[in-house]
Amino acid sequence: MINIFQTLGLAYKAKRILIGENIFIALKDKKVVLIVLAEDVSENTRKRFYDKAKFYKIDILEFSTKKCLGEALGKEYVSAIGILDSNLKDKIKNFRESR
Repeated sequence: MINIFQTLGLAYKAKRILIGENIFIALKDKKVVLIVLAEDVSENTRKRFYDKAKFYKIDILEFSTKKCLGEALGKEYVSAIGILDSNLKDKIKNFRESR
């Protein structure tokens, strides 16, 4: 069975998710359907993402750590992931609810 981190890695390779400042650009274009935020981000980062998500009416889901999210995407650390695909959004939400 494929876990959520493998799914995120595959989605990143398929360009179905964004990381970093690219999330804010895609929010303006209304491409992002969900923001996944690491639980261990700084308060400034958390506030910035929550403010943008509220303004653009996008859901935010917090789980895992920057290190685990980064490893799933082949990076060292990833604080936030912007989900571009609604099917992937549903998978992530179902995973989170089943925990």
